[in-house]
Amino acid sequence: MSRAHTENRLRSLAWARERVAYSRKQIADIFGMSPNESGNLILTLMNEGILSQRRKFDRTEQADESALESFIGSGDYAFSYVGMYCHRGHLVYVMPKYYTEDALMEPELAVVGGALPTTRMNVFAQVIKVIARYKSKYENVFSDALHERESTCYLALLVSLLCDYAEHGEYREDVDLISRNGSGRILWNRTINTTTPFMQDGTPVYVDVDTCRTIDAQDHFITRLHRVIVKECYRQLELFSLPELLELPHVETIEENIEELGETDFLLHCVGAELNQQFDSRRRHILQLMQTYLHQRFEQDELPEYSFSFGCTHFHTVWEDVCRCSLGVDVKSRYGIQPPRWSICDGAASDVQPLKLDMLFEKEGVAYVFDAKYYLPEIVNGRVSRLPGVNDVTKQFLYAIAVQKKEALSTPPEWLPYTVCNAFLMPLPVDGSRTAEVEYYADIEMGLFSGMRIKVFRLQAAQLYEAYLTHRKCNWPECLFSLTCREV
Repeated sequence: MSRAHTENRLRSLAWARERVAYSRKQIADIFGMSPNESGNLILTLMNEGILSQRRKFDRTEQADESALESFIGSGDYAFSYVGMYCHRGHLVYVMPKYYTEDALMEPELAVVGGALPTTRMNVFAQVIKVIARYKSKYENVFSDALHERESTCYLALLVSLLCDYAEHGEYREDVDLISRNGSGRILWNRTINTTTPFMQDGTPVYVDVDTCRTIDAQDHFITRLHRVIVKECYRQLELFSLPELLELPHVETIEENIEELGETDFLLHCVGAELNQQFDSRRRHILQLMQTYLHQRFEQDELPEYSFSFGCTHFHTVWEDVCRCSLGVDVKSRYGIQPPRWSICDGAASDVQPLKLDMLFEKEGVAYVFDAKYYLPEIVNGRVSRLPGVNDVTKQFLYAIAVQKKEALSTPPEWLPYTVCNAFLMPLPVDGSRTAEVEYYADIEMGLFSGMRIKVFRLQAAQLYEAYLTHRKCNWPECLFSLTCREV
C-alpha cells in the first residue's frame, strides 16, 4: 500500500465559525459524506451540543433573544461550539464567532495589532490553549479525553503513540549476552554450577568464569518498527498542523520506511509474538497501540465510526473567565447583591441565591462594575441585532445601584465608594483591519434608570488570551477606567 494512502487516514480539514448557519449539505461536505448519509452524525452532534438547529417559530410566537443570537446566516444548522472535531478522519476547526468570515478565508492574516503577522492556525492554537487552561481549572483536561478514546479514535491513537515516544523513548528490549571469560559482570552461581575449580591451599580457584553483558538492542526489530510508526504518526499529524496546535513534541526525520520492514501480516505477527512473551505493563501497552495502528493503517475499508472532540460548547464562560483573570479580578472574589427574602403568611421564610457581580474595581474613589458579554452585535438594514437582552441590561443597572447603596451588597468591602461607572466587555471582531486593544462601541440607557448608563467596550481577544495563558494581568484597566467614566 502506498504511503499516500496511509497519510490520508486523516482525510481532510475544514474551517468553520461558531454560530454561523450552515446548510445540511455544507455540514455533510465538511465530514466527507452525502446529505443522505449525514443524518445520524447531525443528530449525534446535536445531542452532544456541538450543533444547534434553527428553531421554527409560529407566526404568533415571538422569537427569544437566545435564538436570535444563535444564528448568523440563513442555514439550518450552526456550530454552538469552539474547538476541533474529528469524525472518520475528517477534521473541522471551529473558530469563535468574532473571527469574521473574511478573516476565515485568508490563510495568512495579521490579526494582532502591533505584532508580527500570524497565521490562522496560530490564532486557533491560542484559542485551543485558552480552552485547555479553562478546562484544567473547571473540567477534565485534554490528556484525559485522549486517554479515554485512544482505543477507538485514530487521531487520539496517533497522539498517544507520539506523546509516549517523547516521554519514554523508543521500545527497547535489552538483551543479556552470556559468554565465557567475556566482559561484564561475573555470574558466580552459573560459574560454580558449570565449572570445576582448581584447589589451591584449600581455596577453589576458577580459571574460567561465565560473564553477562547487557546489550542495548537499538536495532531490535520491534524497536525499529516502533521508531518508524511514530515517525509516520508525526507525518500524518503534520498535514493538519496538529503538532503545533496541540503542542506535541517534534520527532526527528527517520530514513527507514515501514514498507521496508515487511508486509502487514508479517509485521502484525512480529508484534503479536513479542506481546505474547512480554510482561512489562508499559511495553505491553506500546505493543497494543502498535498493533491497533497497523490494523487501522492497512484497512482497505472506511475507518470505523469514531469521533473525537476537544473544545467548548459554552465559550461565553471561557470569555468571562479570561476577562476576570486578565483584567485583575479573581473569580472567587465576587460580591453578591442581597437576594429577596420571602416571608410566607404562616411564618415560614425562604431565601434565594444572590446576584453576583462579575468584576468590581476601585480607583481613586470610583467603583467600576464590569461584566464580560460574549456578543457580536451586527447592523443589518439600519437595525442592530445580537445584543444583550433586557435581563442582562437591567441586572447591570441593579449592580450599579447596589454598589452605590453599599448596604445592598451581602459582603460590602470597606473601600466601597459611592461613585459608580458601569461597562460591558465584548470581544473585538477579528478582520485584519483592527489594531486597537480597546474600542469604545456604544452607550446603553434605560428610562427606568434615569441618569445612568452602561458603556460598551470591545477588547482584542489575542492580548487577553496571552495574559490569561501566562498568568499575568493586562495593562488595560487604566484605559477602561478613563473611558468608562467619560461623560457620565
